Amino acid sequence: MVVPALNEERYIAGSLESLLGQDYPAGLLEVLVADGGSTDRTRDIVLEAAARAPFPVRLLENSRRTTPHGLNVGIAAASGDVIIILGAHALAHRRFVSANIDALRETGAAVAGGPIQTRGEGLVADAIAAALSHPFGVGDARFRFATEAGYVDTIAFAAYRRECFDVFGGFDADREKAEDDFFSYRVRRAGGRLYLTPEVSSIYFARSTFCSVARQYFAYGRAKGRAGVEEPSSIQVRHLVPSAAVAGGGAAALLGLQFVAVRWALALVAMVYLAAAAYAAAQSASLRGRWLVAPVAAVTFPVVHTSYGVGAIIGAAVALLRRR
Repeated sequence: MVVPALNEERYIAGSLESLLGQDYPAGLLEVLVADGGSTDRTRDIVLEAAARAPFPVRLLENSRRTTPHGLNVGIAAASGDVIIILGAHALAHRRFVSANIDALRETGAAVAGGPIQTRGEGLVADAIAAALSHPFGVGDARFRFATEAGYVDTIAFAAYRRECFDVFGGFDADREKAEDDFFSYRVRRAGGRLYLTPEVSSIYFARSTFCSVARQYFAYGRAKGRAGVEEPSSIQVRHLVPSAAVAGGGAAALLGLQFVAVRWALALVAMVYLAAAAYAAAQSASLRGRWLVAPVAAVTFPVVHTSYGVGAIIGAAVALLRRR
Protein backbone atom coordinates (compact mmCIF):
# COMPACT_ATOMS: atom_id res chain seq x y z
CA MET A 1 0.00 0.00 0.00
CA VAL A 2 1.38 3.39 -1.03
CA VAL A 3 0.52 6.59 0.85
CA PRO A 4 1.89 9.92 -0.45
CA ALA A 5 2.11 12.52 2.32
CA LEU A 6 3.20 16.09 2.95
CA ASN A 7 2.56 17.84 6.28
CA GLU A 8 -0.29 15.52 7.22
CA GLU A 9 0.23 15.30 11.00
CA ARG A 10 -3.48 15.87 11.55
CA TYR A 11 -4.58 12.84 9.53
CA ILE A 12 -1.66 10.47 8.94
CA ALA A 13 -1.96 8.68 12.30
CA GLY A 14 -5.58 7.74 11.60
CA SER A 15 -4.76 6.74 8.04
CA LEU A 16 -1.96 4.42 9.15
CA GLU A 17 -4.04 3.04 12.02
CA SER A 18 -6.74 2.05 9.53
CA LEU A 19 -4.16 0.21 7.42
CA LEU A 20 -2.61 -1.54 10.41
CA GLY A 21 -6.07 -2.86 11.33
CA GLN A 22 -6.81 -4.62 8.03
CA ASP A 23 -8.23 -8.15 8.13
CA TYR A 24 -5.78 -9.34 5.43
CA PRO A 25 -2.85 -11.63 6.43
CA ALA A 26 -0.13 -9.39 7.87
CA GLY A 27 2.61 -11.40 6.19
CA LEU A 28 1.33 -10.25 2.80
CA LEU A 29 1.12 -6.53 3.60
CA GLU A 30 3.46 -3.58 3.53
CA VAL A 31 2.87 0.17 3.78
CA LEU A 32 5.12 2.63 1.97
CA VAL A 33 4.73 6.29 2.97
CA ALA A 34 6.34 8.61 0.41
CA ASP A 35 6.98 11.85 2.29
CA GLY A 36 7.50 15.06 0.34
CA GLY A 37 9.66 16.77 2.96
CA SER A 38 7.15 17.36 5.76
CA THR A 39 8.09 20.06 8.28
CA ASP A 40 5.50 19.03 10.88
CA ARG A 41 5.29 15.74 12.84
CA THR A 42 4.26 13.59 9.88
CA ARG A 43 7.57 11.73 9.65
CA ASP A 44 7.74 11.10 13.41
CA ILE A 45 4.20 9.71 13.39
CA VAL A 46 5.06 7.33 10.54
CA LEU A 47 8.17 6.09 12.35
CA GLU A 48 6.17 5.57 15.55
CA ALA A 49 3.61 3.51 13.64
CA ALA A 50 6.39 1.52 11.96
CA ALA A 51 7.86 0.57 15.34
CA ARG A 52 4.69 -1.24 16.42
CA ALA A 53 3.32 -2.42 13.07
CA PRO A 54 2.74 -6.18 12.48
CA PHE A 55 4.16 -5.80 8.96
CA PRO A 56 6.71 -3.49 7.26
CA VAL A 57 5.92 0.23 7.31
CA ARG A 58 8.59 2.22 5.48
CA LEU A 59 9.18 5.95 5.21
CA LEU A 60 10.43 6.91 1.75
CA GLU A 61 11.78 10.21 0.44
CA ASN A 62 9.76 12.02 -2.23
CA SER A 63 12.36 14.56 -3.35
CA ARG A 64 10.11 16.27 -5.88
CA ARG A 65 7.34 16.71 -3.30
CA THR A 66 4.47 16.13 -5.75
CA THR A 67 1.81 13.44 -5.38
CA PRO A 68 2.49 11.58 -8.68
CA HIS A 69 6.22 11.45 -7.98
CA GLY A 70 5.55 10.20 -4.46
CA LEU A 71 3.30 7.49 -5.83
CA ASN A 72 6.01 6.40 -8.25
CA VAL A 73 8.60 6.31 -5.46
CA GLY A 74 6.30 4.02 -3.49
CA ILE A 75 5.48 1.82 -6.45
CA ALA A 76 9.17 1.36 -7.28
CA ALA A 77 9.82 0.20 -3.70
CA ALA A 78 6.76 -2.06 -3.45
CA SER A 79 7.22 -5.82 -3.57
CA GLY A 80 3.63 -7.03 -4.02
CA ASP A 81 1.67 -8.12 -7.07
CA VAL A 82 -1.10 -5.66 -6.19
CA ILE A 83 -0.44 -2.02 -5.31
CA ILE A 84 -3.12 -0.12 -3.45
CA ILE A 85 -3.17 3.67 -3.15
CA LEU A 86 -4.56 5.53 -0.15
CA GLY A 87 -4.40 9.24 0.55
CA ALA A 88 -2.97 10.46 3.85
CA HIS A 89 -6.24 12.41 4.18
CA ALA A 90 -8.23 9.17 4.20
CA LEU A 91 -9.18 6.14 6.28
CA ALA A 92 -9.53 2.57 4.99
CA HIS A 93 -12.30 0.33 6.28
CA ARG A 94 -11.23 -2.97 7.80
CA ARG A 95 -11.87 -5.01 4.61
CA PHE A 96 -10.36 -2.39 2.30
CA VAL A 97 -7.47 -4.62 1.19
CA SER A 98 -9.26 -7.97 1.17
CA ALA A 99 -12.28 -6.60 -0.70
CA ASN A 100 -10.00 -5.03 -3.31
CA ILE A 101 -8.15 -8.32 -3.81
CA ASP A 102 -11.45 -10.20 -4.08
CA ALA A 103 -12.71 -7.73 -6.69
CA LEU A 104 -9.56 -8.07 -8.81
CA ARG A 105 -9.64 -11.86 -8.58
CA GLU A 106 -13.35 -12.27 -9.31
CA THR A 107 -13.66 -9.77 -12.19
CA GLY A 108 -10.27 -9.97 -13.86
CA ALA A 109 -10.21 -6.16 -13.89
CA ALA A 110 -6.90 -4.31 -14.12
CA VAL A 111 -7.97 -1.85 -11.43
CA ALA A 112 -10.49 -2.16 -8.60
CA GLY A 113 -11.76 0.05 -5.83
CA GLY A 114 -14.82 1.41 -4.14
CA PRO A 115 -16.78 4.60 -3.57
CA ILE A 116 -15.28 7.01 -1.07
CA GLN A 117 -17.36 8.37 1.79
CA THR A 118 -16.57 12.07 1.99
CA ARG A 119 -16.82 13.52 5.48
CA GLY A 120 -16.20 16.87 7.05
CA GLU A 121 -15.15 18.17 10.44
CA GLY A 122 -17.35 21.13 11.27
CA LEU A 123 -20.38 22.66 9.54
CA VAL A 124 -18.64 24.08 6.47
CA ALA A 125 -16.51 20.97 5.90
CA ASP A 126 -19.55 18.73 6.32
CA ALA A 127 -21.46 20.85 3.80
CA ILE A 128 -18.56 20.63 1.34
CA ALA A 129 -18.52 16.86 1.85
CA ALA A 130 -22.26 16.72 1.18
CA ALA A 131 -21.90 18.68 -2.07
CA LEU A 132 -19.04 16.48 -3.26
CA SER A 133 -21.09 13.35 -2.61
CA HIS A 134 -23.98 14.31 -4.91
CA PRO A 135 -24.15 13.90 -8.71
CA PHE A 136 -25.10 17.58 -9.05
CA GLY A 137 -21.70 18.43 -7.59
CA VAL A 138 -19.49 15.85 -9.32
CA GLY A 139 -21.46 14.65 -12.35
CA ASP A 140 -21.15 10.95 -13.12
CA ALA A 141 -17.92 10.44 -11.14
CA ARG A 142 -19.36 7.30 -9.58
CA PHE A 143 -16.51 6.73 -7.14
CA ARG A 144 -17.98 9.68 -5.21
CA PHE A 145 -21.45 8.27 -4.58
CA ALA A 146 -22.14 4.85 -6.18
CA THR A 147 -24.13 2.25 -4.26
CA GLU A 148 -24.00 -0.46 -6.94
CA ALA A 149 -21.06 -2.33 -8.44
CA GLY A 150 -20.00 -1.88 -12.03
CA TYR A 151 -17.29 -0.82 -14.46
CA VAL A 152 -16.29 2.85 -14.38
CA ASP A 153 -13.87 5.27 -16.04
CA THR A 154 -11.84 6.19 -12.95
CA ILE A 155 -11.47 5.30 -9.27
CA ALA A 156 -9.90 7.11 -6.33
CA PHE A 157 -7.74 5.12 -3.87
CA ALA A 158 -7.64 2.16 -6.21
CA ALA A 159 -5.94 -1.25 -6.25
CA TYR A 160 -3.78 -1.84 -9.34
CA ARG A 161 -2.34 -5.05 -10.66
CA ARG A 162 1.43 -4.62 -10.89
CA GLU A 163 1.20 -5.37 -14.60
CA CYS A 164 -0.37 -1.92 -15.03
CA PHE A 165 2.88 -0.29 -13.94
CA ASP A 166 5.02 -2.78 -15.85
CA VAL A 167 3.23 -1.61 -19.00
CA PHE A 168 2.89 2.13 -18.35
CA GLY A 169 5.82 2.75 -16.06
CA GLY A 170 3.95 4.58 -13.32
CA PHE A 171 1.91 7.74 -12.96
CA ASP A 172 2.69 10.70 -15.19
CA ALA A 173 4.75 12.90 -12.86
CA ASP A 174 3.91 15.92 -15.03
CA ARG A 175 0.16 15.64 -14.39
CA GLU A 176 -0.24 16.59 -10.77
CA LYS A 177 -3.90 16.75 -9.65
CA ALA A 178 -4.91 14.48 -12.54
CA GLU A 179 -2.37 11.68 -12.21
CA ASP A 180 -4.81 8.92 -11.22
CA ASP A 181 -7.49 10.02 -13.66
CA PHE A 182 -5.00 10.09 -16.54
CA PHE A 183 -3.54 6.73 -15.55
CA SER A 184 -7.06 5.27 -15.57
CA TYR A 185 -7.50 6.62 -19.08
CA ARG A 186 -4.29 4.93 -20.20
CA VAL A 187 -5.45 1.62 -18.72
CA ARG A 188 -8.83 1.89 -20.47
CA ARG A 189 -7.21 2.85 -23.76
CA ALA A 190 -5.06 -0.30 -23.57
CA GLY A 191 -8.17 -2.46 -23.04
CA GLY A 192 -8.05 -2.74 -19.24
CA ARG A 193 -11.17 -2.43 -17.10
CA LEU A 194 -11.80 -0.60 -13.84
CA TYR A 195 -14.27 -2.17 -11.44
CA LEU A 196 -16.01 -0.28 -8.65
CA THR A 197 -17.73 -2.14 -5.81
CA PRO A 198 -19.32 -0.89 -2.58
CA GLU A 199 -17.61 -3.83 -0.87
CA VAL A 200 -14.49 -1.64 -0.93
CA SER A 201 -14.91 1.41 1.24
CA SER A 202 -12.82 4.32 2.47
CA ILE A 203 -13.40 7.68 4.14
CA TYR A 204 -11.98 10.93 2.80
CA PHE A 205 -11.94 14.15 4.82
CA ALA A 206 -13.06 17.16 2.79
CA ARG A 207 -11.48 20.59 2.85
CA SER A 208 -12.81 22.79 5.64
CA THR A 209 -13.15 26.21 3.95
CA PHE A 210 -14.54 27.57 0.70
CA CYS A 211 -11.12 29.02 -0.19
CA SER A 212 -9.35 25.68 0.19
CA VAL A 213 -11.93 23.72 -1.80
CA ALA A 214 -11.89 26.44 -4.49
CA ARG A 215 -8.10 26.12 -4.79
CA GLN A 216 -8.42 22.34 -4.90
CA TYR A 217 -10.98 22.33 -7.70
CA PHE A 218 -9.25 25.10 -9.62
CA ALA A 219 -6.16 22.84 -9.69
CA TYR A 220 -8.26 19.84 -10.76
CA GLY A 221 -9.87 21.89 -13.52
CA ARG A 222 -6.57 23.27 -14.75
CA ALA A 223 -5.10 19.78 -15.01
CA LYS A 224 -8.17 18.54 -16.84
CA GLY A 225 -8.17 21.50 -19.23
CA ARG A 226 -4.62 20.68 -20.20
CA ALA A 227 -5.54 17.02 -20.70
CA GLY A 228 -8.43 18.07 -22.91
CA VAL A 229 -6.01 19.76 -25.31
CA GLU A 230 -3.29 17.12 -25.21
CA GLU A 231 -5.47 13.99 -24.98
CA PRO A 232 -9.02 14.91 -26.09
CA SER A 233 -10.24 11.31 -25.86
CA SER A 234 -9.52 11.32 -22.11
CA ILE A 235 -12.31 13.83 -21.53
CA GLN A 236 -15.79 12.88 -20.30
CA VAL A 237 -18.89 15.07 -20.55
CA ARG A 238 -18.72 15.93 -16.84
CA HIS A 239 -15.32 17.51 -17.40
CA LEU A 240 -16.71 19.97 -19.97
CA VAL A 241 -19.86 21.19 -18.25
CA PRO A 242 -18.30 23.60 -15.68
CA SER A 243 -16.02 25.33 -18.20
CA ALA A 244 -18.86 25.56 -20.73
CA ALA A 245 -21.09 27.12 -18.07
CA VAL A 246 -18.41 29.62 -17.03
CA ALA A 247 -17.61 30.58 -20.63
CA GLY A 248 -21.28 30.74 -21.63
CA GLY A 249 -22.25 32.69 -18.54
CA GLY A 250 -19.44 35.18 -19.07
CA ALA A 251 -20.37 35.69 -22.70
CA ALA A 252 -24.05 36.09 -21.82
CA ALA A 253 -23.19 38.64 -19.12
CA LEU A 254 -21.30 40.75 -21.67
CA LEU A 255 -24.12 40.50 -24.20
CA GLY A 256 -26.56 41.37 -21.46
CA LEU A 257 -24.97 44.81 -21.19
CA GLN A 258 -26.51 45.53 -24.59
CA PHE A 259 -29.56 43.27 -24.82
CA VAL A 260 -32.36 43.12 -22.26
CA ALA A 261 -33.55 39.73 -23.52
CA VAL A 262 -30.14 38.22 -22.80
CA ARG A 263 -30.23 39.60 -19.25
CA TRP A 264 -33.62 37.99 -18.66
CA ALA A 265 -32.44 34.68 -20.12
CA LEU A 266 -29.32 34.76 -17.95
CA ALA A 267 -31.39 35.51 -14.85
CA LEU A 268 -33.71 32.59 -15.66
CA VAL A 269 -30.80 30.18 -16.11
CA ALA A 270 -29.27 31.39 -12.85
CA MET A 271 -32.55 30.83 -10.98
CA VAL A 272 -32.88 27.32 -12.40
CA TYR A 273 -29.29 26.53 -11.41
CA LEU A 274 -29.77 27.87 -7.86
CA ALA A 275 -33.03 25.93 -7.50
CA ALA A 276 -31.28 22.74 -8.63
CA ALA A 277 -28.42 23.45 -6.21
CA ALA A 278 -30.85 23.96 -3.34
CA TYR A 279 -32.70 20.73 -4.16
CA ALA A 280 -29.46 18.72 -4.44
CA ALA A 281 -28.19 20.21 -1.18
CA ALA A 282 -31.41 19.27 0.59
CA GLN A 283 -31.18 15.72 -0.78
CA SER A 284 -27.59 15.29 0.36
CA ALA A 285 -28.28 16.84 3.76
CA SER A 286 -31.26 14.53 4.25
CA LEU A 287 -29.14 11.45 3.49
CA ARG A 288 -26.63 12.60 6.12
CA GLY A 289 -29.33 13.47 8.65
CA ARG A 290 -27.98 17.00 9.05
CA TRP A 291 -30.36 19.61 7.67
CA LEU A 292 -28.15 22.45 8.87
CA VAL A 293 -25.60 21.71 6.15
CA ALA A 294 -28.13 22.20 3.33
CA PRO A 295 -27.82 25.99 2.86
CA VAL A 296 -24.02 25.83 3.07
CA ALA A 297 -23.91 22.90 0.64
CA ALA A 298 -26.05 24.91 -1.79
CA VAL A 299 -23.36 27.60 -1.76
CA THR A 300 -20.62 24.99 -2.21
CA PHE A 301 -21.92 23.89 -5.62
CA PRO A 302 -21.24 27.20 -7.43
CA VAL A 303 -17.88 27.54 -5.65
CA VAL A 304 -16.77 24.12 -6.87
CA HIS A 305 -18.24 24.45 -10.36
CA THR A 306 -16.88 27.95 -10.98
CA SER A 307 -13.41 27.12 -9.64
CA TYR A 308 -13.20 23.97 -11.75
CA GLY A 309 -14.56 25.72 -14.84
CA VAL A 310 -12.16 28.66 -14.61
CA GLY A 311 -9.28 26.28 -13.97
CA ALA A 312 -10.18 24.18 -17.01
CA ILE A 313 -10.33 27.22 -19.28
CA ILE A 314 -6.94 28.45 -18.06
CA GLY A 315 -5.41 24.98 -18.31
CA ALA A 316 -6.65 24.57 -21.88
CA ALA A 317 -5.46 28.06 -22.85
CA VAL A 318 -1.98 27.47 -21.45
CA ALA A 319 -1.75 24.10 -23.21
CA LEU A 320 -2.77 25.69 -26.52
CA LEU A 321 -0.19 28.47 -26.13
CA ARG A 322 2.54 25.90 -25.48
CA ARG A 323 1.72 24.21 -28.76
CA ARG A 324 2.71 27.31 -30.72
